[in-house]
Amino acid sequence: MNRSFSMLTVLRRTPFRALRWFLPKVGLDLGLDLKRLRACDLPQVISAYQLVSPEKRREIETIVEDIVSLANQEGIAALRESARLNQVVYWDVIFRPNASAYLQSIWAWSSERKTFEQAKKFLHANQSVRFCKRIGLPHTPPLLNENKIAELKDAVQNFFVEHQHRGEVCTVDAFERGNGKYSILVYPDDYERAVLRHDEQANLIPSMDKPVFEIFFDIDSTEGSLSVSAKLSKQLREQLEDIFIRIAYEIEPPVVSKPKYDLEKLKDSNFILATDPDDCVTAEISFMNLFWIGINSSSSFKTHRRGDIFVTINQLLKKEKRSLVDAAVQSAAIRFHFLPKADRRAGVVCVELSSSNNIVIRCKDVKRVEVMHKYLKRWEIELCNQN
Repeated sequence: MNRSFSMLTVLRRTPFRALRWFLPKVGLDLGLDLKRLRACDLPQVISAYQLVSPEKRREIETIVEDIVSLANQEGIAALRESARLNQVVYWDVIFRPNASAYLQSIWAWSSERKTFEQAKKFLHANQSVRFCKRIGLPHTPPLLNENKIAELKDAVQNFFVEHQHRGEVCTVDAFERGNGKYSILVYPDDYERAVLRHDEQANLIPSMDKPVFEIFFDIDSTEGSLSVSAKLSKQLREQLEDIFIRIAYEIEPPVVSKPKYDLEKLKDSNFILATDPDDCVTAEISFMNLFWIGINSSSSFKTHRRGDIFVTINQLLKKEKRSLVDAAVQSAAIRFHFLPKADRRAGVVCVELSSSNNIVIRCKDVKRVEVMHKYLKRWEIELCNQN
């Protein structure tokens, strides 16, 4: 269970009518009239919970962990997406937009278990770190029948056994998310590792454990793209993408083209980093490194918050009697300010670019990454498709 929450805190955050559904279903016998359950009864609920067997307590904690994971804004969005796909048409009738997240999560666990379990997968997939999209795939659904799933499972197992000596056992779970989107979750075995635990006599002993690690494939057939979440080197990740494309589409993978970046236009103080109002984002140059041709030296400039970098650059030009004509941009950073929207929080992300065609974006939110790439292309800083 997520121990940032105590069981008492969870109970206090849960509406009483949801507790009336939940407590009997997990087998907690309180000897109370649940119809008259009040806040003063919660300590008795905790006492009953502490008296159950360790096995029963672990079972309850596992359930509560799942409920808590969905009892937030992202979790409710996943529940509503799952309800829509499972045609739970009365969800919006039962719950108002501002209904308690705990109420909705517990109700789904109690009454719509299929919707609940699918929402857990959606949330897990949504929270994984995506890398840049692989584009140029067919605008058709991938082949995800039983034979293809089995073929993907064997291919992933062989891939990790060959390259990393792990992944001897693998599970694949594929599902459609609607609107031409598909998620494929792959769970290969990780390396065996030792953990400490208590035995039945409360002695601390080492125990060997072999957890799984996770790989997520996300497909958008409307735009012909593939996004992958995997803690692998870029080379291995691209090889894994190629394997997936050959199996799911029965084609040879599109050639990966590395983008080029034109940083010279950033020297122009009149160059405007214009954005669309609907995106609720602004951009500015936060760092620039200039190499002075002829004297073999470089100068770095940076701004904090929303300062104008050309104020600092012009001060140096005036003092040193130099011209930007004699300078080349070696590297630069563009700071994106994301304003809050209904589906995201406010935040700041910097894109670091270099004249050697390298890019660094430290951001886990694939939607924000897509927005930043969109503008790099529109401003003609990124000169070819990003894979």
